[in-house]
Amino acid sequence: MPDSEVHYMVYESTTPVLEGNPNIDKLILFSEKERKSRYALYQFLMQIRKEKYDVLIDSYSKLESWLTTFFSGAKRRISYRKRGRNFLYTDIVNTYGGPLSNLGLIIERRLSLLDPLNLNVAIDPVPTLHVTKEEQAKAQALLEEHKVDRSKRTIMISILGSSANKTYPLNYMSKLIDYIVEQEDINVLFNYIPNQLTQAQEIYDGCKPSTQKAIFFDLLGKSLRDYIALMNECAMIIGNDGGAINMAKALSKPSFIVFSPWISQEMWATFEDGDFHKSVHLQQFKPELFEGASEKELKKKSISLYQHFKPDFIYNQLKQFLDFNLKNGSSLDLNLLIKNKEMSGRQPFSAIVITKNEAKNLPSLIRNLQFADELIIVDSYSNDGTIDVLKSHPEVTFIQKEFVNYSSQRNFAISQAKNDWILFVDADERLPKSLQYEIYKALSSENKTVAYDVYRQFYFGDKPLKYGGFQTDKVTRLFNKNFAHYDEKKYVHETLIVKGRSAIVKGKILHFSYQDKEKYKQKLEAYARLRAKELIEKNVRPNVFHLHVKPFYRFFHHYVIRRGFLDGKAGFTMAKLNAFGVKQRFVELKKLRLSQP
Repeated sequence: MPDSEVHYMVYESTTPVLEGNPNIDKLILFSEKERKSRYALYQFLMQIRKEKYDVLIDSYSKLESWLTTFFSGAKRRISYRKRGRNFLYTDIVNTYGGPLSNLGLIIERRLSLLDPLNLNVAIDPVPTLHVTKEEQAKAQALLEEHKVDRSKRTIMISILGSSANKTYPLNYMSKLIDYIVEQEDINVLFNYIPNQLTQAQEIYDGCKPSTQKAIFFDLLGKSLRDYIALMNECAMIIGNDGGAINMAKALSKPSFIVFSPWISQEMWATFEDGDFHKSVHLQQFKPELFEGASEKELKKKSISLYQHFKPDFIYNQLKQFLDFNLKNGSSLDLNLLIKNKEMSGRQPFSAIVITKNEAKNLPSLIRNLQFADELIIVDSYSNDGTIDVLKSHPEVTFIQKEFVNYSSQRNFAISQAKNDWILFVDADERLPKSLQYEIYKALSSENKTVAYDVYRQFYFGDKPLKYGGFQTDKVTRLFNKNFAHYDEKKYVHETLIVKGRSAIVKGKILHFSYQDKEKYKQKLEAYARLRAKELIEKNVRPNVFHLHVKPFYRFFHHYVIRRGFLDGKAGFTMAKLNAFGVKQRFVELKKLRLSQP
């Protein structure tokens, strides 16, 4: 959305990490005043309402953001599915149980909030901090003032977490620092804030005298921006998970994280590749301590669990990290570290799309299907630039075949797939990340299911329809080709014949079928012509009932019986168009009858 204006609502204390970000036009600061005073909060919410936002994305879904959402009046309001508050939002996004890639679940879930927008551009998932030349010069001057030998590599140690249950035991941390300094002649900086001085001193005092010589204990920035600039001068960061680590990553610095026993490694280990970014968790070494324990229980006993997390467990992996990064002179590009996550035992699958003049849809569609093992597009000789788009994507298997009908085209496409499992997707559909995860999960299952149904969320322009029958729209899209094929007698609204057990995949396909009335009518007319061919083969003769009663009933069914009126004008339009589609098939049938000798 290059022409949009982006406002970002944040707690006042977090603004330093956003300075210099060219993508943010305005920061909306939520301060302690709004948190403590109802009147101040009311004034704040009224200012939000005056902005008349088109889109509001709530990535927190907590009381403060619920109120902001409720009062905003935004046309589209997007957030995660949570019981009891879904009514606040126009677009609900499902969370899911595990990451699809090594981005980390925390980043993936945030980015999933963009799925309903169907953006036609590649999403840059890499967090970035921006350091000015003045800040860089100030940090370098501070290092010189403390007589830091710049010929040596400098390592930042995140010695303390944000709380006791996120802090590796202080005596253990001293031993880790001793080990780090033993590996190579380096400089060490401690990351802590003034009120943590006593704990920082305890860690320093616990280190060997030889280690203390490498530590510049008093070299601290006076602000968060100073820390960012200092971190930018370091080679890497090691220590407790938290903001310091995440900021270092946003500066493209390698990281080694020691996770708290109650924090999810899968959630927060972002961009982990085992070389530039590596993390350790007690569960890797003592899984029996975590069996059957909930996050709440782990949080309560995290400090006692920490005592089991001996430095000896960490040394080998820490050495591998140090050896790689102290000897690696190449710059770190986080984009190059991103890779799909492998699920144990997952069956490979081929994603298939059949197209005709879909040049506008293809770029975002191809990006959306990158999670598939193979992507096949069968095109019916498009003339709108589709071919040029496909030629620019060598990762796509591109085949051209004259279109006869949908069932025939789909069966041909299936025969071209190298994998047994098939995922069919239409060009105007997108699979949200939650559904992608569920597909991976289904294909990792050892059950005897051979086909999966999936629900679809229909979009009228940018409005998701919740009634009119669209709430139960379900299609079979994931199946094993050895047990399924399309009925060749069905030319349109094709039917998959499945021989075996079927199930339902959680999540919904996002169906962006309606962009404008004329194009949608053209699609219905094309379907009607194919349906008319089916009907004439069945010797159906159009009559008054077909031409008038059936269309009226279709309108009544969608608009009244299936409560399409609750979708407002969009519901009326779609009910009317569906009635038009029914009538048009019999109009086309009548034409075919008249054209027969």
